[in-house]
Amino acid sequence: MSKQQCLLCGEYALEHKVKPMVYKYKSREFIIDQPAQWCETCGEGVINSEDNNKVVSLIQAEKSRIDGLLTPTEIKQVRQKLKLTQKDAAALFGGGINAFNRYEKGKLPVPRPLSQLLTLLGNHPNQLQELLN
Repeated sequence: MSKQQCLLCGEYALEHKVKPMVYKYKSREFIIDQPAQWCETCGEGVINSEDNNKVVSLIQAEKSRIDGLLTPTEIKQVRQKLKLTQKDAAALFGGGINAFNRYEKGKLPVPRPLSQLLTLLGNHPNQLQELLN
């Protein structure tokens, strides 16, 4: 596969690959493997929407860990443990019809009170019945 021309430096050194990227959030650093069109000459990258979608959940998971919240994967696991659909969970806990879809895909951070409630229900699923009555 031939290399493409870099839009930033003009060299034909652009190719799609994965590169570890350092992110900073609340004075903490974490590394995410970022796919993109990377230039071997200038080192810059062009991230398209497909490549961005591959890492958005990973980035949100790290931010959630730093904030002490459930990660997107943990939210999905608790919801499934409670035998709730995304639609049912949104109706019960609020946030709008697509809220749980966005939480689980990492497109939206889960609010702290909801994260805490889901943590409690994940540890004590029998308590869900109290909310349903």
